[in-house]
Amino acid sequence: MLGRSGVFIAPPIRANCLWHMRGGGYPSGIYANDEASLDAAKANGFKLIELDFAQEGDTLVLQHDLSKPVAMSLDDLIRWLDRNPGPKIITDIKSDNLAGLAILKAAAGDHLERFIPQIYSLDEYTPVIAMGFQAPIFTVYRIRPGEEPVAEANKLPLRAVTMPAERYQLADRVTHPVYLHTLNERVPGFGLYTDFLIPD
Repeated sequence: MLGRSGVFIAPPIRANCLWHMRGGGYPSGIYANDEASLDAAKANGFKLIELDFAQEGDTLVLQHDLSKPVAMSLDDLIRWLDRNPGPKIITDIKSDNLAGLAILKAAAGDHLERFIPQIYSLDEYTPVIAMGFQAPIFTVYRIRPGEEPVAEANKLPLRAVTMPAERYQLADRVTHPVYLHTLNERVPGFGLYTDFLIPD
């Protein structure tokens, strides 16, 4: 099966699950990271929503492209969580990850358990757990292809491992649930990060 990016997707080998990326997209564009996209993701039944964060001064903002205006502040997101019980937020921090997660922990209050951190290096696992976050997702997109520490990742109690769709060959070596990004057509058996698909 061909994904939207044109890469070949392997036969299904993992449990199926959809996660909305950057709050989800619209026909006019993706990378929204705003309240309207969060509302749409929740209305469409998403339980897990991935958002991009970047540090700005001593706080975080929701932003994918740092050259564009900020769509939503961290305070805005906390207020949205107050009004919308249920959905959990997967972090994708574009600035220093540990510094950003420390800011998030300080701001999250009672919502800390609703944040699922992504880590980009296995060295981040212990400090993230020490902050009080639940088991993180290990994402390999910042690691050079062929250098992914799969054996080491398998030894840690991670929530999942996520990878670009074109690296699907890694999935056979991973003992955790595996999620592919970003795909906008279904691939049965894989968890997906998606812009436009909605849960059944």
